[in-house]
Amino acid sequence: MANLTFGIDVNENAKENGYDLYSTTLKKTLGAVYEDTWKFNPISSIIRSYELSSTQKRAREEDEPLIPRDELNNKYSDLGLVFDQDEPQSIVDIIVDRKENERRRQSIIQRGPQGFLPGTLKFLTGLGTSVLDPINIGVSFIPVFGQLRFQRLARSVGFNKARFVRGTVEGSVGAAVVEPFIYSAAQKEQADYDLADSFLNIGFGTLFGGGLHVGAGKLKDIKTIKDFKRKVRKARENLGIKSTEEPEIDLYKIYYPENADTMMKLDKAKPETKKALLSKAIGDILSEEQVDVRKTAEIDPSLRTTDEVIPEKINRNTEFSNPDKVELDTLEKNIGNERNVTKQVDLDNEALEIQVNEIRTRQKELGIIDDPEVKSTQDEIDEVSAKERDINNIIVDAINCVNGK
Repeated sequence: MANLTFGIDVNENAKENGYDLYSTTLKKTLGAVYEDTWKFNPISSIIRSYELSSTQKRAREEDEPLIPRDELNNKYSDLGLVFDQDEPQSIVDIIVDRKENERRRQSIIQRGPQGFLPGTLKFLTGLGTSVLDPINIGVSFIPVFGQLRFQRLARSVGFNKARFVRGTVEGSVGAAVVEPFIYSAAQKEQADYDLADSFLNIGFGTLFGGGLHVGAGKLKDIKTIKDFKRKVRKARENLGIKSTEEPEIDLYKIYYPENADTMMKLDKAKPETKKALLSKAIGDILSEEQVDVRKTAEIDPSLRTTDEVIPEKINRNTEFSNPDKVELDTLEKNIGNERNVTKQVDLDNEALEIQVNEIRTRQKELGIIDDPEVKSTQDEIDEVSAKERDINNIIVDAINCVNGK
């Protein structure tokens, strides 16, 4: 991102540092702004950091002699450099060269034209230089602003404002991602770049992202509108229609033709509906069935796509405000039907058991051992009855638990 300081701080020691105080032209000033901005762009920072690290590694491998830090501090204190440890000459040369170039740029900017217009041109130069770095552009489009959230915002305030909001959010995140690389490279070479500049850079990245999103979106709108009008003109020519009236265009419907209405309705749906839709979808997936949530969606009036009236029984406790309750009511109804069937089965089992007992009594009177087939039938009857009752008891307990009984 751009370094927004642009040398605003006055260098009171310009003469001592070897620079005069004669004014410079606007062209030279903007050139210095360009160089200074590019220096603190992500690509330049990464390259400079890599160059310094590579030189340090090579110096260690070649066992380059180290220059005492006291000697370095005495020699380069006029540049504002401070060495905390002994350094090889190759590293010192890089740091000194970069500091001298930095001071040169600062001097040119400080002696350049002042005022609103030059300040605006400096800002625009920094902005344009930042655009030249593809990393700045890429990180400004990190998708942290949800698509549904953007659709809702675009529908309410328009695409330009929505794009600016999304751009500022994603721009700030992107600037925060690359800023550690820029700050680290600046600190290694002792550049005049501190935490205040980092926060200023992140703020600039926020504005940069907002403007970039609006600009890119506007270009997309222009192309979309142009293509739409061309298709309308072609259709009129094919149909022989002569009309000079400009066709109306709804960019929202063009960009989101399939899911615009559905997504907006789903966003406004009640929490209970969303929960029921999710549960139904997960249930279909676990059952290895095709996901079909249409019937569940029809329960909520905001998602209903037909005029079909939901049965009154389903609506007896809520006005479509609790889909879970609807499913529970349906389950209770089914359990009621199953209970009737179970009662009949129990009666049949009892009748069959009476017949089996009568056969056993006769066998005992005649001194006949129990028939294996009769015993097997009795065991099966007992097993069916036990399982039937256990299943029904579990279901009834679950319903009572939900109802708070």
